[in-house]
Amino acid sequence: MTTSTNEFLKTLSTSKIVVILRNIKLNQVEEYVGLLESNGLNTIEITLNSPDPFKSIELVSKKFPKINIGAGTVILKDDISKLLDIGVKFIVSPNTDPQIIEETLNRNLVSVPGFYSATEGFKAIKYGATILKLFPAGLNGLNLIKDYSAVFPSNVKLILTGGINLDNMSNFLDKSYAIGMGGALFSEHISLQDFAERIKKIKLILNN
Repeated sequence: MTTSTNEFLKTLSTSKIVVILRNIKLNQVEEYVGLLESNGLNTIEITLNSPDPFKSIELVSKKFPKINIGAGTVILKDDISKLLDIGVKFIVSPNTDPQIIEETLNRNLVSVPGFYSATEGFKAIKYGATILKLFPAGLNGLNLIKDYSAVFPSNVKLILTGGINLDNMSNFLDKSYAIGMGGALFSEHISLQDFAERIKKIKLILNN
């Protein structure tokens, strides 16, 4: 694995959660990300279908240099160089696109392509990915991860995303390297107080 991949995994190993901030507004970023950092949730993905995603990512990179900041829903190869310039550490794509994987790795960034079938998983591995996002995990993820772990190379790490919430996150954490949490933690209209309450509940689960 590359140095950047090892550093990403080391950081993620402490929190076990990729926090997905989809539709976060620029004027929310500082307070909400600050709350995540103070609670040790230091791996954060801002999706490119959010309002002002590049400005939001750049703000996190400059204001919170210790945060493991990534971009999600990356589907255009040309976006990767722009994201590198504003401090992104990892690239999450919703599909298994060889161009995205190769460009990400060529830029010495961490590639986290999305997959669901074994065919997609092996395709991502073929093009160099060593961290895969199983999505949507809620459909049959606990069974799939058992099957895939038996056949994928031992160095491949799986992050389960989609359909994970406060009620089932422990089950998914037990079976994967980490999980991604989006709507169960953050939504565009959630108040800072409610966000803090959800973080508190997640921390209780993580510490048990």
